[in-house]
Amino acid sequence: MAIKYKWLVEQLREIISDSIQKGSNKLPTEQELAARYRVSRQTVRAALAVLEDEREIRRIKGSGAYITGLSSLEDRNIVGILIPDEQQYEYPALINDIRVALAAEGFSCKVYPTHNHVDQERQILQFLLKSPLRALIVEPVKSALPSPNTELYQRLIQRGTSILFLGCAYPQLSQIPVIYEDNLYGAGLLVQSLVEKGHSSIAGIFQMDDQRGLERYQGFLDAMQNQGLTVPDRNICWYTTQELDDFRQSRDISFLKKFLERITPDCTAFICEDDFIAWLLWEELSLGQEKKIATHASLSSSLQNTGFTAASAGHSFEATIALATFNTSYLTTSGLLCATTLTHQTHQPGTLAAHMSINKLKGLPVSSQEVPWQLSLPKSHN
Repeated sequence: MAIKYKWLVEQLREIISDSIQKGSNKLPTEQELAARYRVSRQTVRAALAVLEDEREIRRIKGSGAYITGLSSLEDRNIVGILIPDEQQYEYPALINDIRVALAAEGFSCKVYPTHNHVDQERQILQFLLKSPLRALIVEPVKSALPSPNTELYQRLIQRGTSILFLGCAYPQLSQIPVIYEDNLYGAGLLVQSLVEKGHSSIAGIFQMDDQRGLERYQGFLDAMQNQGLTVPDRNICWYTTQELDDFRQSRDISFLKKFLERITPDCTAFICEDDFIAWLLWEELSLGQEKKIATHASLSSSLQNTGFTAASAGHSFEATIALATFNTSYLTTSGLLCATTLTHQTHQPGTLAAHMSINKLKGLPVSSQEVPWQLSLPKSHN
């Protein structure tokens, strides 16, 4: 029996691997396994006990044996996270939420920053192909543009790596599940909030090389049209990853300065792509606490350490300038900033990403899921 049950353990591991690929989470019954491999049920139980001790399966009395997604080798229980940055903006909190949810199920994670650059993404994927991880959580790089790296993702999938996209997906890899936001709806919420406060001339700032930026722009246009409002071309600002790099390297925000020089003089509100852009715009417009401003900006807590101080630009804007943006932040949630933002349920994106990745490793069916936007009203200041 000793030789038979050890042999059977390896056969069961092959069943586990095949089941995961087929989207099945439960092993055949003891009776079915005994008949298939022509062994006694005692031998089957001994083999299952080994797999349970090594945390590869979980047995439920009266129900059967279920795949946990874990491997007996600890270095095989690592989920890779490909993300633009692990130290700035919302990413530290997101990574922590993923890490906590993974740890609760016996997994760990390793972060690979791409800095939203195709070359960096390629280097990471080539490195991972040498020793593929079993699962990856990925925020696509420059997702609005054709990617030269999709073939590397396909090769990882062929090598058994489970992949989940965050935010959006590469069109060439549409079979991979994604955690997404309804950015058209979200933009509509922001426009409605601004219009209800009396704003009709609203400008927009969006990221050209990110699919979410295009969605938010489209949602902005649709919402403005539904309100019977027009958006002059001069009131739209497009920026790219390169211009964000220019700021980080030399504090160059010429793209924003040029935009503010050309917008229509009646503009009283802005919808921003994200927290970082809202912060830059806030600084450039010299919006200080001493002014009574109706603001909808959300500023990321990590931006406090950028060293970028408030400028005295002297722009001739009205005293009330409204900024609207996606995502929430430390300054908003702490009450330091009177703000209305779009936010998610606390911990939801990261926890959901971890659970979906684990479910894929367990062999459970996984499909794309939306993380709903919630409108967060500002805390009043005395």
